Amino acid sequence: LTDNLPEGEIPGDTGGKLPTYLEDLEARLAEKDRLLQEYIQAHKSSKADMDEARTRLERDLDRRVAIEKARLAAPFLEVMDNLQRLLTACQGASGGNELAEGVGLLLRQVADQLGKLGLEPIDTREQRFDPRTMEALMTEPVSEDRDGMVIEEVRPGYLLGEHVVRPAGVRVGVSRG
Repeated sequence: LTDNLPEGEIPGDTGGKLPTYLEDLEARLAEKDRLLQEYIQAHKSSKADMDEARTRLERDLDRRVAIEKARLAAPFLEVMDNLQRLLTACQGASGGNELAEGVGLLLRQVADQLGKLGLEPIDTREQRFDPRTMEALMTEPVSEDRDGMVIEEVRPGYLLGEHVVRPAGVRVGVSRG
């Protein structure tokens, strides 16, 4: 068969031009590649959206858990206040050392358990009054350099993470200048 062809020519060669069925196959392959790239891009976009939604849901769940912990801890703050009052009364009474010791242990136990939930006291000592974490219950005249400073903590306040469970009740210095 090749004997009749001029030298260097290949049977079925159309002069560098591909047959139409090969052109059709290449066109279909190119279209499939384009669709595959679109699907890959859509998958990546969908995955990113799902990751963002998961992160948002986790953040919302963490916030809700913190709120519920604060709701759970809040009633025990009154118990701690009452135990502190009882401890103070026992320490002032004659012969109340054993009782004061027992009340002190109980108070520390309740505080430790609330601490395990993440409850932390708000530090008010030598602090400037902060309305986000403190409640001004009283004011007291002071010199200008003590203006706006906490003079005394009347009632302890507590935080659970960034959430204020109960603001600290404080007496605040106010200058007359």
